[in-house]
Amino acid sequence: MWKQLLEFLRQKLKGENGVRLVVFLGIAGLVLILLSGFLPDKAKPSSRTETSRTETTASDLSMEQYCRQTEQQLVSILEQVEGVGTCQVMLTADGTSETIYAQDQEQEQGESRTKIQKKCVIVSDSGSQQPLVQQVVAPEISGVIVVCSGASSAVVQERVTKAVQAVLHLAASRICVVPAA
Repeated sequence: MWKQLLEFLRQKLKGENGVRLVVFLGIAGLVLILLSGFLPDKAKPSSRTETSRTETTASDLSMEQYCRQTEQQLVSILEQVEGVGTCQVMLTADGTSETIYAQDQEQEQGESRTKIQKKCVIVSDSGSQQPLVQQVVAPEISGVIVVCSGASSAVVQERVTKAVQAVLHLAASRICVVPAA
């Protein structure tokens, strides 16, 4: 069967008509490839809306996740301090995390004035365009309460307060250390 197909193609491609057929098919293929770039991709709009929903949810949860992760780290380190025993930590934060995007700055100087124009840097990735994130600033911790079994001792309270101050850069007035019930 393959031999018959190859023989048929050889006969059709012989001569001037065969060359014309090959050139025509090549041009038709190139035109189809070029046109495919202009056709809209139906999956892209839904993925963009899902991405924006995910980013919104992620920014809302990022403060909560940041606080919980910091609480867990504080608990694990404070329980190693002499006299603390078991403890629980709760943080409160002001605001939410802030995303700072990279910017491109252009400066034009005129006769008596200077014009500065800032534009957000856009990165293309897999057909989608997104702004380039330069930095994500965590929310500011406004207060901490530490409940631990050894907090009935003033020495332990002082150790815990100093440890939390060192880690979170908070004033002692924003840290409350109380004994567990």
